[in-house]
Amino acid sequence: MVITQIHSGLGNQMFQYAAGLALAKHLKVQCKLDITWFEHAASAQTPNPFQLDVFPKIRLDVASKSEIDALIRPPSDGILNRINHKINRNRPIHKQWAFVEPHFHFYKDFNLAKSPVFITGYWQCEKYFLPIADEIRNTFSIEILESDINFKIAEAINNSQAISMHVRRGDMVKNPEVAEKHGSCNLEYYKNAMSFIEKEVQTPTYFIFSDDKDFVKEIFAHKPNVVIIENIKQDYEELILMSKCNHNIIANSSFSWWGAWLNDNETQIVIAPKKWFSDPTMQQQTMDLLPDSWIKI
Repeated sequence: MVITQIHSGLGNQMFQYAAGLALAKHLKVQCKLDITWFEHAASAQTPNPFQLDVFPKIRLDVASKSEIDALIRPPSDGILNRINHKINRNRPIHKQWAFVEPHFHFYKDFNLAKSPVFITGYWQCEKYFLPIADEIRNTFSIEILESDINFKIAEAINNSQAISMHVRRGDMVKNPEVAEKHGSCNLEYYKNAMSFIEKEVQTPTYFIFSDDKDFVKEIFAHKPNVVIIENIKQDYEELILMSKCNHNIIANSSFSWWGAWLNDNETQIVIAPKKWFSDPTMQQQTMDLLPDSWIKI
C-alpha cells in the first residue's frame, strides 16, 4: 500500500495524487490518501479545502487513522518510536516506511520505495507520473456540459486561436512571507510571452484567468482580442477552461501548470516563467519542474 499525503491548494493536491498513484501502480499495490491535513487546516482557517473530489473520474480511497499511524509512527508514542523515527529519516527510500520528499527537484530513486510506504511532499515534476500520463489526464478531465455556465466560454475558446493566460497574485503579493519566498510574475514576463505568441500564432485571442480581476482589467482590458474571465464559481472550472485553449501562458503556479499540462493540443505552445521562486535556494531546485517542450521566459 502507498499512502500519499494530500495538502495545500488544488494544483499541489493533483501533484500529490498523481505521484502517489504512479508509485502504487509501479509497486502493484493500492493507493490511499491521507487527507487529515484539511482537518487541521479548517481549524486554522486555512483557505485551501480538499478538492480532488471535484473530478468525477477520480478514485478516492482514504486511509484510516490506524493505517496512517502504522507508517508514520508518531514520536509521541514513546521513546522507542522516537528512535525508530529518527533512524528511518536517514535510510534510503527502499528501507523507509514514511518518506519525506528530500528536495524540490526530481528524486531519481522514487520508484525504489517498498510497500507499505507513506509519502509526503509536493512532487512537482511530471517525471513522477509520466508512465501513467494518459490515465492522469483522463482522471483529471471534466466534461463541460451545455447546461454549464462555462459552456459559452468554452465555445468562444473553441472558435478562436485561444491563448490562456494565468495571472496569479493573491497571497503572492499581499502576504510578505509568501512574496519573499515565491513572488508573482512581473508585467515584463507577460509582455514578452505575448510577443512570443504573436510571432507564432495568427490572430490570437487571450483568455485571462486571474485571482485579481481589478488588476488585470487595469493592465489588459484596453488591448485588442482580450477576454477577462469572470463569474466562474469554482477555481477548478478555470483550470479546465485553461486546458481547452490552444496555447497557454502560465504563472509560477502549480494551478496553471496543470491547466497547461492537461491541454492535449498536439501543436500546443506553453510559455512558463524561468523564475519560479523569489527565494534563490528554491529557484536552484526547479530544473525538473517544467517539461522540456515548454518555452521558458
